[in-house]
Amino acid sequence: MSDPSCYGSVQQIEDNLIQEECDMINDTAAHSPNYSSQDLLADVSIVQDVFSRSLTIHRNLNSNKITKLETFVHFIKGNLGSGFFSMPFAMSLVGLAVGPPILCFVGLLGLFCMFLIVKCADTLGRKYNSPGLGYGDVVQLAFKDYFNNDGRMGRYLIDSFLVVSQLGFCSVYFILIAQNIKSTVENYNPHFVIGLKVYIVVLLVFVMLSSFIWRMKTLALFSMLGNVFVFTGLILIFVYIFRHAEFTNLSPLYVGHLNNLPIFLGMAVYAMEGIGLVLPLRNQMEEPAYFPLILTLGMCLITLGQVLFGVLGYICFREHVLAIITFNLPNGIIGTVATLCVAFCVYLTYPLILYVPVEILLPPTLSTFSRYSYFSVQFWLRTSLVLVTFLFAVLIPHIDLFIALIGALASCSLALIFPPVSYLMVHRATLLDKLLCVFIIAVGVTCGIVGTLYATKDIVCALCSLPTGGPFPCKPPPS
Repeated sequence: MSDPSCYGSVQQIEDNLIQEECDMINDTAAHSPNYSSQDLLADVSIVQDVFSRSLTIHRNLNSNKITKLETFVHFIKGNLGSGFFSMPFAMSLVGLAVGPPILCFVGLLGLFCMFLIVKCADTLGRKYNSPGLGYGDVVQLAFKDYFNNDGRMGRYLIDSFLVVSQLGFCSVYFILIAQNIKSTVENYNPHFVIGLKVYIVVLLVFVMLSSFIWRMKTLALFSMLGNVFVFTGLILIFVYIFRHAEFTNLSPLYVGHLNNLPIFLGMAVYAMEGIGLVLPLRNQMEEPAYFPLILTLGMCLITLGQVLFGVLGYICFREHVLAIITFNLPNGIIGTVATLCVAFCVYLTYPLILYVPVEILLPPTLSTFSRYSYFSVQFWLRTSLVLVTFLFAVLIPHIDLFIALIGALASCSLALIFPPVSYLMVHRATLLDKLLCVFIIAVGVTCGIVGTLYATKDIVCALCSLPTGGPFPCKPPPS
């Protein structure tokens, strides 16, 4: 990012912003006699609002820049979530002949869309002299330019999908932590068998306590500890796989069921959806010129890691592979430590994931309940959100189908639909660019609709113990 001094003082930027906006409005008014002074004030107000947020972000981030290596590590860590550990099961749905190529294809589309949103941020940042634009700001300004209105619909859409996806991640984390603890306890004491939902209920107390930590310094410490746990767990799982995998009689593993493809795509997009990290990390870099290289290397490494992890995990456990590979790890030092590392990592990550929907929902909640104190509103909002994620975890304990539903319902829109839509709104694209963007949008819409329908149908069938129309992709967790 350019030196902030090049943008001038805050007042100068605001004056330039208003002047540029007035010039554009005057030009529009010359060709549109119905354009009123109220329209002018509305347009200037919305651009100042977006600029004010982006300037605050830029000022905050500029005081805490990160190096190229730190950017790379943060990007990798941000994509090592529950979706990564579900890749062996995802491979079992469609087979080794179909799974790896599709996973690579989804990774390529995801990388391309990340570059699209970065390019949109650069273009709109220059146009409005607004450094540090976020994903919501980019989509809002894209909608504003294209539809000649305040563009708030774009922000509402992005915020809605972000809230759905982040709360979905939190519900998945509930199930993942509870199942990992349950597996560890039963491995050491096979006679102590209680239902998964009991573990989720007990876990609610500890998750609720962690959710009340909202100081960023404390959350940053949680993130550092989570990094240690997740990389330790991942290394141990790879060690176990290489020790126990048998690379013989692999022919049956290449064949899957194509009617499981929508569920697989939902899980693949869920695992790859790191587009929310792109702009914040780029804005924080000391040397943003290296960000394209870091982004490309990071996505290649993530995609390669997911393919290898999925293939090797499926080969190791074969038809017995479960929704999250840690559920398969037996009693022993490696299995126990790996399972507990993943559980602790997810537990430490929960308040970080919850931070995003809280930040989105807090301003309108404060406006609605203005007679209450800030602390009270924040307390009850966090409590309500934790209870929502808890209820979904209890009602839908099938973690694989839950992952597929969130991936299809929210992640497809954020990762594959809004970036090319925003690009077409902001840029005068060539015919090739238009065709490529339309193709990606079509893929995203198809995966989103079909995946949501399939995941919803299978969740209903699982809850009602009904047969499905084909091989059922859900392996219900132990009761």
